[in-house]
Amino acid sequence: MIRLTNEPPEADIPFIKTGFRYSRAPIVEAIIEVRCELPDTTELDTLKDAVDTAEFPEIGMHLEISPTVDVSDAGVRGGANAEQTGFVFKRKDGLRIAQARLNGFSYSLLAPYDNWESFYEEAWRHWEKYWNMVNPKKATRLGVRYVNRIDIPSSQIEIKDYLRTAIDVSPYLPQIVASHFFQVQVPLAKYGAVVTITSTITPPSRENTTSLILDIDTWRSTDIDLSSEGASPAIQNAIGNLRQAKNYAFEACITDATRGLIV
Repeated sequence: MIRLTNEPPEADIPFIKTGFRYSRAPIVEAIIEVRCELPDTTELDTLKDAVDTAEFPEIGMHLEISPTVDVSDAGVRGGANAEQTGFVFKRKDGLRIAQARLNGFSYSLLAPYDNWESFYEEAWRHWEKYWNMVNPKKATRLGVRYVNRIDIPSSQIEIKDYLRTAIDVSPYLPQIVASHFFQVQVPLAKYGAVVTITSTITPPSRENTTSLILDIDTWRSTDIDLSSEGASPAIQNAIGNLRQAKNYAFEACITDATRGLIV
């Protein structure tokens, strides 16, 4: 039974073994994010110096898009407004991306993925530069997100053979689907986290293959004073818990058939 609630569930969730190292891990992108509240006087130009441009020479704008609706005698028209809220910095090889924004910092690693330790060390080093340059007041949200692409050697599949978290199509409807998109948000009180699980079908990397995206985004709201001595260990501990939550959610979502493809 699925329970809809705004309250976190009990902390005793089922035991699932985690911590596997898969030789063909399906990770296509890993992200660590620290959202912050910055001083009111912070300007966009300050963010240009928050990332090492010698290492990340390709710089673009980060835009926040907000939809607009115009209702008049002529009818209803939709549009969008774009506002620059920061900068996106890319390494020359395109495999690392840092974002310095007015609401925080994020660091992305694109495939190939090696291990958590080296990824975390990279992200922390660049976060500290942002922290020291921008002087944010407090951390408001922490996140660890992994996007996985599972390549299945068949052009037609039953999604539930590979993902335990999926949609049910009514038995009164044809069971062949033309497209697939699913998202659910689940509190994981044991880890002090919430996980947003998204799955969809993406164009395959090769013929006679189905590629499933499994996006595991674990996060928590925080209120960490970044001027306090305990800020660093508090953030590090929280990020470590979020990584464990991510591992738990991933193992909970996949089946043995998927493990057979990535072991």
